[in-house]
Amino acid sequence: MDKKENTKLIYGVLQDIFKNIWEQQKYSEVKNGIILTLNIAILTILTRIPINEDFICKVTFFILIVLFFIHIFLILQSFFPKNKNKENIKWTNDEINIFFFGDIQKLNSTKYLDIVLDKYNIKKNDLSINILLDLSNQIVKLSEIAEYKYTSFKNSIYRMYGLTILFSIYFTYSFFLN
Repeated sequence: MDKKENTKLIYGVLQDIFKNIWEQQKYSEVKNGIILTLNIAILTILTRIPINEDFICKVTFFILIVLFFIHIFLILQSFFPKNKNKENIKWTNDEINIFFFGDIQKLNSTKYLDIVLDKYNIKKNDLSINILLDLSNQIVKLSEIAEYKYTSFKNSIYRMYGLTILFSIYFTYSFFLN
C-alpha cells in the first residue's frame, strides 16, 4: 500500500469510530433530557403540596427543595460540556479498546492514533499524518463529552435515589405529625 491508500484506510477507520461515538453521545443526551423532564415534573408536583405548619417541617421541606434545585442544575450542566480543543491526558496504557469512548477519552490524540496505527500494523511515515491527527483529536474530545454525559446521567440517578429517600422520610414524618 502507498501513503495515500494507508491514509484513506486509517481515515475510514477513524471516521467509523467517530460516527459510533457521536451516536453514543446523542443517546446520552436523550437520557439526560428524559431525566431532566422527569425531575422538573416531580419538582412541579412537590411545590404544589401544602406544607405542614410545623417549623421543622417548613425548614426541612425548604432544604429538600433547594437540594432538588441543585440536582436539576447539575443535570442541566450535562447539556453544556467542556468543548475546548485542549485534551486532558489521563492515561497512556496501550491495553485499550480503540472503539470504546470510555477508553479513548483517557488518551491524547497522538497516543490514540499511535495505538490505532499499531493495531493496523501501519507506520506513521507511511501516512499523511496531520489530517489523521485532527480526526483523532475530534474522536478524543467527543469521547470525553460522551463520558461526561454518561457519568452525569449515572450521578443523577444516584442523587434521585437519595432525594427520594429524603422526601419519603419527610412525608412520613409529616404524616405522623398530623
